[in-house]
Amino acid sequence: MMRPNETPINATCPECRGPLAQSAEGPEFRCLVGHVYTLEGMLHAHYETQERTLWSAVLVLEETRPMVDALSPHLSEEQRERLRLQVELKREQARAIREILNALEPFRLNPG
Repeated sequence: MMRPNETPINATCPECRGPLAQSAEGPEFRCLVGHVYTLEGMLHAHYETQERTLWSAVLVLEETRPMVDALSPHLSEEQRERLRLQVELKREQARAIREILNALEPFRLNPG
């Protein structure tokens, strides 16, 4: 439950994805479950969530090929070809996300 001295913000908790609120008393953030973050802790946790989520997307896209390979004996030639094209697209999408991950940087409050 949100406390009277908290203001909801349009972001979710990096740990549980519940709604976040900011304390009126300082740079402290809390979700409805009770996870609490300092300003630096929130930035660090949010970056880790970004990275983890993107890696999950890469994994799911890349595991398309072995999944389709396992299903192929049960499909028609036309279906296999259609899926083969979709697998190639998903491999390209995984590569694009890897490029984003290579460029992803943590938040920095100070130069350096």
